[in-house]
Amino acid sequence: RFGSLCSLCAAHALGRLRPPPHRAMAHKKMKGRLLGKGCSVKKSLKQARRECQVKEKGKKLKKAQPGEEAETPKAESKGTAAAASEGPKLTKKEQKAKAMMEKQHRALYSDKERILLVGEGNFSFARALCRHLGSGAGVYATCFDDEATLAKKYTDAEECRKEVEDKYGGTTLMGVDATRLHSVKEFKGAFHKIIWNFPHIGSGETDLDKSAEEHRLLLAKFFKSAAKCLNKESRGSAIHVALKTGEPYKSWKVVQMARGAAPLDLGNALPFATGAWEGYAHRRTIGFKTALSKDDSEELAKGANIYVFVRRPEEADDA
Repeated sequence: RFGSLCSLCAAHALGRLRPPPHRAMAHKKMKGRLLGKGCSVKKSLKQARRECQVKEKGKKLKKAQPGEEAETPKAESKGTAAAASEGPKLTKKEQKAKAMMEKQHRALYSDKERILLVGEGNFSFARALCRHLGSGAGVYATCFDDEATLAKKYTDAEECRKEVEDKYGGTTLMGVDATRLHSVKEFKGAFHKIIWNFPHIGSGETDLDKSAEEHRLLLAKFFKSAAKCLNKESRGSAIHVALKTGEPYKSWKVVQMARGAAPLDLGNALPFATGAWEGYAHRRTIGFKTALSKDDSEELAKGANIYVFVRRPEEADDA
């Protein structure tokens, strides 16, 4: 059901990549049904808005009729518990801002694009992306680990990959080095978006200066390779990198690394909205351990940004 990829057998494993539309892309050894486009998330969003409106009306009614206060908390007890578990209650202004951030993050991707995800851990973002798009026909999710290592580090990876491939018709690949993407012949010029969420070497280096240097080199190699895999016929082609805010990540100088390694410029930077992606659970490079790791995406609570790098105007004009 799943496939693996290494630097020596990549071309044979992937088959041929043809120019857009992405449905023409096929694999010889990789298997994944290309399903028709599913329904968009508009209906679910409308339903969510209707539910919020009902709750707001209920709150107003509660204030207008104090005699019913004893019954109302019971009806809303589950919702209140869920809200409490998610953190402090947000004001209307904060809720509006949060919803806007989530909308902006989701708007970065379209089901009409061919999207390459690199450095996936448990493949939960790939699954969330497919759920959002309603299809995985244009989604190619990859990780660096081989199948045995992946299963050991992330016990939920198989379930996520199964949904990506079997339900949404997407593709998952293992053994893909994010710094050598261009070495896969079929990858060159093939993708509209290339995404690396929270890159990390995972070496355990304790010297912060040395670690920062290693990660700057990692990012530079990635940008140099990934830029060669962008679809030059599309002006909207971009490379997305998500990083946590603050140190040590600030010292990695992601913008400088992108500009110095490839003909790229920073087109935009926006908050990484974890709430925009149903079922997404951030994982560390070293794997998930209950005693040491924080569940779901708790580690991103302090803030994270997604940096959108686009080809320089002169490069886009030459395409």
